[in-house]
Amino acid sequence: MNRKRRSDGDDWFHEGDWNIDDIFNNLDGEFQKMRKQMDSLMRDALEGNMSDNATKNPFVFGFSVKTGPDGFPVFEDFGNTRMRPFAKKGEKPTVDTRREPLTDINETDEEIAITVELPGVNKEDIDINVMEEKVEVNVKTESRKYFKSIDLKSSVETESSKATYTNGILDLVLTKKESDKPKGTKVKVD
Repeated sequence: MNRKRRSDGDDWFHEGDWNIDDIFNNLDGEFQKMRKQMDSLMRDALEGNMSDNATKNPFVFGFSVKTGPDGFPVFEDFGNTRMRPFAKKGEKPTVDTRREPLTDINETDEEIAITVELPGVNKEDIDINVMEEKVEVNVKTESRKYFKSIDLKSSVETESSKATYTNGILDLVLTKKESDKPKGTKVKVD
C-alpha cells in the first residue's frame, strides 16, 4: 500500500513512497527516542538540574495515538512537562504548573466536537474561551491547574457553542460557519 504525502518538517514519512511496514519501523525508533528523553529528564531531576517549578510540581507526561481521517497516525502529547517526544536532539524539557489535558477532536460537516479530560475539578472552575479558529480551556484551582489551546481547522460560530461537564469529562460542541461548508449545484445525469 503506497501513498504520497506532503512534505512536513515533523513528518515521519518524509517525501516519496512509504508503506505500512514503515509505520511500525518508525514507531520503534520514536519509542526509543522517548525513552532516552525520559531517562534524561530523570537524570536531570536526580542531579538537581531542574528549575524551581520542576522541583515543586510532579512530572506528568503522556501521549495518545489515533488514526486521523486520512488514515495516518496522529500523536498527541499531554501533561505539564513540555517535552516533545519527537523533538530535536538535545532539547531539554520544562515543567509548567499547569497540566495539558488529554483532548479528542471529532469533526463533521456541520460541527466540531471536542472532549477534554479534566478530572478533579468542578464545572464552575472551568473557563472556556471560544474564538473563530481557536478554543482555550483553562482551570485554576488550588489543587489543579489545566490549560489547553486548541487550533481549529474550520471557523466556528462562537455564539453557538455548547458545553457539558460530567464525571471529569468536558464535552464542547461548536457549529461551523456556513462559509466552510462546500458550495455547489447538483447536476442530474441524463
